Amino acid sequence: MDIPQGRLDDLVQAINDLHAATVRDEDVRLASEAAADLHSGSGYLCAPTEVLEAFTRALEAGYAAALQDMRRGKLDAEIQGWRPALFDGE
Repeated sequence: MDIPQGRLDDLVQAINDLHAATVRDEDVRLASEAAADLHSGSGYLCAPTEVLEAFTRALEAGYAAALQDMRRGKLDAEIQGWRPALFDGE
C-alpha cells in the first residue's frame, strides 16, 4: 500500500508530538528498552527507516504512559488480581 508522503509526514509528526508530551527524561531508558524488545519481537523490521522510527517512538510513548499510570497507582482490578503481593499492606 502506497501512502502519500504528506500523510506519512503528518503521522510521523503526530507520533513525535505524542512522544514529546509523554516520555519524561527519567523514563527514556526504560521506554527505549521496552520498545526495542517489543519491536524486535514484532517481526515488523522491513519497513522504511522513517516508519520504523515512528513505530518505535509510538511504543516508547505507550510504555512511558503505562509507567506514569503505575506511579500514580492508576491500576485496574485485573492488575491487582494478577499481582496481589504488590498491594499487600495498603
